[in-house]
Amino acid sequence: MAITLEIFAQQVKQALLSDPGPAGRETVRKLLEQAVIDSELIKQHLGNDQPQRNVLYQDRDLGFAILGHVFHEARRTNPHDHGDSWAIYGQVSGETIMDSWEIVEPASEEQPGKVRLRGSSVLASGSARTYNEGEIHSPRRDGPAKLIRIEGNPSQAAQAKRWIAID
Repeated sequence: MAITLEIFAQQVKQALLSDPGPAGRETVRKLLEQAVIDSELIKQHLGNDQPQRNVLYQDRDLGFAILGHVFHEARRTNPHDHGDSWAIYGQVSGETIMDSWEIVEPASEEQPGKVRLRGSSVLASGSARTYNEGEIHSPRRDGPAKLIRIEGNPSQAAQAKRWIAID
């Protein structure tokens, strides 16, 4: 059965109203895994003509946002967290390698922190991964990819610290 963006957003909202913590986010992650394999939803909102980053839905009550990403070439993102917020990445097509980082030297307001690679995992089509508050990660793609990402509260993510990768 095809799902609409409106139905999906309402399901996410209900899950977060029931539990705004990690258990609710796990429910959202599972919902996202269903959404990223829905061909009608993807065709409508993640066509090749879409921008690299597109806000598909913003919830006024809870503050979460659903974003569509269409990458046409390889891309690497620097290590980052989402500040006092969280994010769930759902892979539609292609692969994203998600690097996880451990803090070597904490960040301050004046200085970026230093992190060391802890490990990597592949986010394949149809899968989703949650990054809770303060979890440092960096996605990289070796070619074209499409994703749906849900941010807990984008305004809180603006307070994320900066990080520098070291050996």
